[in-house]
Amino acid sequence: MLVLWRTRSYAPPAQALSTAPTRYTEPLSALPSTPRVPSACFLFITRTMSLTKVRRTMFDIEQRFNARFHYPYVFLSELEFSAEFQLKVRSIASSNVTFALITHNWATSSNSTHINGNSNALGFHNMVRYWAHPFATHSALSTYTRVWRLEPGSHFPCDFATDPFRRMHNLKLQYAFAISLASPAPTIWFHALDFLRHSSHLLSASNSMAWLSPSSNNSTVCQFLTNSELVDLRFIRSPSYTALFERMDQKLTLSHNQWSKDDDVAVRSLAVALLLDASQVAWLDDSAYTHDLLSNCPADPELQKRCHCDPSESSHLLPMSCSARWTTAPRSLHIDPLDLL
Repeated sequence: MLVLWRTRSYAPPAQALSTAPTRYTEPLSALPSTPRVPSACFLFITRTMSLTKVRRTMFDIEQRFNARFHYPYVFLSELEFSAEFQLKVRSIASSNVTFALITHNWATSSNSTHINGNSNALGFHNMVRYWAHPFATHSALSTYTRVWRLEPGSHFPCDFATDPFRRMHNLKLQYAFAISLASPAPTIWFHALDFLRHSSHLLSASNSMAWLSPSSNNSTVCQFLTNSELVDLRFIRSPSYTALFERMDQKLTLSHNQWSKDDDVAVRSLAVALLLDASQVAWLDDSAYTHDLLSNCPADPELQKRCHCDPSESSHLLPMSCSARWTTAPRSLHIDPLDLL
């Protein structure tokens, strides 16, 4: 969801884990017989109009991964899904599919009217806000602890060598991402940072703030793209994350502003980087993913046998990418929370 630009070359300084973590592997031959992780599901937040894109993404994920595991799907929308949408989605799924209506916490009173008469614009702003936190409290997700967000139209060009849900479970991860990019810091980022400065007791002593904010003046920040992420819902529902979201929501409401493009990215990135230990976060570098102009393509020769993506075009090689720094640079990711005061 972040805008990709090529006119500005930005290379953040090398900072990452003091020691690179052991690469997570599972033998390809063992993958089909590995049981699925309980309480995990795929999640779409979309509308009926995106049916073709939804089916394309589901076809990929089924062929490349889910036909072996049968993880369920949950579809959420503020509008009713058509009968055709539900029928055609179920025809692709190898597992249970739940369709649910968003009836609570979709919009605040400050943005309950159309933006310049444009209901689509209003829906986008509400979507950004909803994905920042409220989605995790929907009753359709009450029995789940982990979700894998799928973006309509995204593409998975490689067979999965590991089960990302199993990886999260085995390594006790709270968050996993496919792509991260450096970008100019949005206004809400400074609001969130100001809140966390005054809530230092919430911060992890092993945080990854040094990775998130490589520039000394916070003008450029690294952010996790939320259009392909695996999230532990217990983290999103936690008091510390909820407090951060509610403060940002209140800040925007009082200033009569809308949630804007990538505000969900900023809130999620700051929360993950500051509230979690760096060891609870992982880059899914062995998983292939493409959306619009952005992609993650593994270069491993063994993985490439089951791929049709070009590793030389992987977004982690771009100057504005932050992904490779997560595991390859020499210094520790964390900074002392007191340095934020």
